[in-house]
Formats: sequence, C-alpha cells, structure tokens
Amino acid sequence: MITFNIHELINSIEPFLAYRSKVGYTRNTTTQSNAADLKLFTGFIDQKDKSDITGKDVIAFQQYLAICRHNSPASINRKIFTLRAIQNYLELKGVPGAEQLPFKKVLKIRAPRPYRANFLEQDDIKKLFGCINRDCVLGLRDYAVYALMALLGLRVGEVHRLNLNDIDWYDNTILVKGKCDIERTLYLSNEIKMILENYLTVRRNIFRADKTDALFISKKGQRMAIRTMEDNFKKLIRTCAIEKHFNVTPHTLRHSCATMLNEKEVRILTIQNILGHTNPNTTINYYLHTPQHKMREALEKLPLNVYINQLINDGRIRLTYQRQRYKNTG
Repeated sequence: MITFNIHELINSIEPFLAYRSKVGYTRNTTTQSNAADLKLFTGFIDQKDKSDITGKDVIAFQQYLAICRHNSPASINRKIFTLRAIQNYLELKGVPGAEQLPFKKVLKIRAPRPYRANFLEQDDIKKLFGCINRDCVLGLRDYAVYALMALLGLRVGEVHRLNLNDIDWYDNTILVKGKCDIERTLYLSNEIKMILENYLTVRRNIFRADKTDALFISKKGQRMAIRTMEDNFKKLIRTCAIEKHFNVTPHTLRHSCATMLNEKEVRILTIQNILGHTNPNTTINYYLHTPQHKMREALEKLPLNVYINQLINDGRIRLTYQRQRYKNTG
C-alpha cells in the first residue's frame, strides 16, 4: 500500500499556502494560521521519529492539543480543517499517496453548546475609560482605539486595519473591513467624531506618522499591532482594578456594545449589520444578553405574581422571615 511520507508533506506546505493565498483569496492572517497549524503538526510527527503518517498519529495529535496545549474544541477542529485542506490540495494535484492520508477520516470534536460571552456594565465601561490618561499622545490613541470597540462594536482586527482615508468626515461615516474583507459602513456619532478628532490632532507628533496611512500607529511609527492593543488593555484592566469572574479582553467591549444596543431595544437585524455578522444566529446566540433587571421585570408581569403582590399590598398576606438556624457541630 502506498503511504505518504512526512517529508513530502513538509515540501508541499509552501506551494499549498501560495495556492490558498492566490487562488483561495484567503487573508494573510488565515494563511499565517494555516502555516502555524502545519508547522505544529509536522513538528509533532517529527518528534515521534516517524516517516509515514497514520490515523493513530492524528488521534495522538488531537490528544496532544487538548491535554498538553489546552486547546479548545474549536481550535483543535480548525487545525484538523487545515490538514484536510492540504490533503484536498494534494489529491487535486494528483500527488501519489495523498488519498491515503487519514485527515478526512478524523472525527470532529463536539464543542460545548454555544455560550453567551460576558460583557461589562455601563458603570464598568465608564470606570475603564476614566482610567485612560488623555494627557499624552498614546493615551488619546488608546482612548480612541477602545472607544471604537465599545461604541461601534468593532473587532480588534478591524480597528487594526483602519486607515486614515476610511473616515468620511463629510458623511460622518467610517468604512470597516471585517472578516473575509467584507466591508460595512458605520455612522459616526458626535461623541465618536470628537474622540477621533482629539487623537488625530496629536497623531502627527508620533514618530514617522507622515509615512503611513494607518489610522492607529505605534510609538515607532508603524501600524499599531493587535498584540499591542491587547497588552495595553490588560494593563488598563489592572490599573482600573476591574475584577470579574471572566477574562476581560478588548472583545468584551464588542459584546458590551451589542448588549447596550439590545437594552435600547434596537432591532436584531440592525445589531447584526452593525457587528458585521453574516448570520443573524451568531448575533442571537453569542452576543445578545438579557440583563437581570429585564428578566425580573418580565417575571413580575406574570398574572399570579401580580395577584400575590396585590394581596401583599392590601395586607391580606403578611410575610414573615425566619432566621436560619445552624446546628451546633461543636
């Protein structure tokens, strides 16, 4: 039986990535993720000192990702998808033995039910922005970066890709390039315009600011990196002493924006368009949260609750509270 050698796979990675980039129209970030996935897999097989790739190797790779690297089911499935993609590419080119690769037979890991990500209350958001030092250039920059996430619901990558000419000051709009380079145009409120204008007034003072079209730039004059936005946000959370039972990230601001729009009873399809979701189910399942006070108000409208409250108010039912007794285990 013809088998496929690991070194053949390694030699096929560069042509595969070039094909994905040029013909598949994938973004650079996607291509980089594919390259990282393949490097991780080939390195794993190489450490086992094996030449041929078997189904047992792929199962062991899945276990390694889950146990040793603590990858989520979605992350593991994405890496397996990359392996399936390169197998399809090799089969399409008619490479001998490509059909013997086991990638297509690997079971997809069942992920937990969709969760509703956490968000910040308005008081926390005010506290967060109040901690940003706006007396310096980089402080005004960071204030504008996180304001776009909190007030327009932008992803960190979308803020990263913004250019100066994406802002239309005449129409009060901003052009946002989302996932798969799908563009959407969002309205700029007077508050957002003022925040951006304050930053742009001092942007010219940053080193080599005139050499780049990027809206947000680092102190070295380069496009502000996603990692920098994330690291600065971590420092900001520590400074503000905002403590939650969940990990607060820049993406939390996007969820907070969606939640605030939902509380204002904005239509779901409108929220979907603002966030740039192609499927409204994504907006509903992951981004919309019903606040506790809304649920309490809804339950209090039940006829039985209304009737009992009326009896209490009329004095026909008297509530007494008994202090809980604890057994002395002495």
